[in-house]
Amino acid sequence: MYELGMYDKLSKSFVLSKEESHRIEMTKKAVKFCNTLERKGIQYDYCIRHKEATGCVDYSRWNDYLGDDYAIGKHLLVQERKGEKKKYLVITDSSKQVDLKSLKEELDCRKLEFVSPSDMESLINATPGNVSIFNLIYDKNKEIELIIDEDLLEVDEIAFHPLYNGMSIFMPLRECFYFLATIGRSAKVMTIPEKEKSFVYKA
Repeated sequence: MYELGMYDKLSKSFVLSKEESHRIEMTKKAVKFCNTLERKGIQYDYCIRHKEATGCVDYSRWNDYLGDDYAIGKHLLVQERKGEKKKYLVITDSSKQVDLKSLKEELDCRKLEFVSPSDMESLINATPGNVSIFNLIYDKNKEIELIIDEDLLEVDEIAFHPLYNGMSIFMPLRECFYFLATIGRSAKVMTIPEKEKSFVYKA
């Protein structure tokens, strides 16, 4: 589906900045991963290139193609603050503000905190803003438990970064479970508690 040679030719034709070289290398990595998904029979419906995102991408300009029944996957890598320091990758919709205190009760674990950027890199080879379900391929020791919000079962497509936050692929959740099966992983599907929304009333 993709030709890696085009990026090699581009990189050799110009003197590139460090940022441009990084983007080309990461795009090649993402393309290679997408090709791997296809070879394994894991289907995605759209692949979009965009600016590198540190938060959730606004896909509204592509709605003519995507429709409106999709969710943007938000990934939270958290761990217990003390004790065993169990680790969880929580996936929910980008619009949901997760209540970590309530989530702790649901998981029956100690108080939760976000994993540090350095630990994130060593665990799943990712940096903040560049985490996705696919980074579990790097969790060789299976230290991380995957938690998926059951609300995501209600949408047709979910957007994930294919190991690079300058690209997104859209796929049904069932394909995510196929992917997990290929790497010997499973997921716990549950209701992810949301923070109560506060309203400000103006006189």
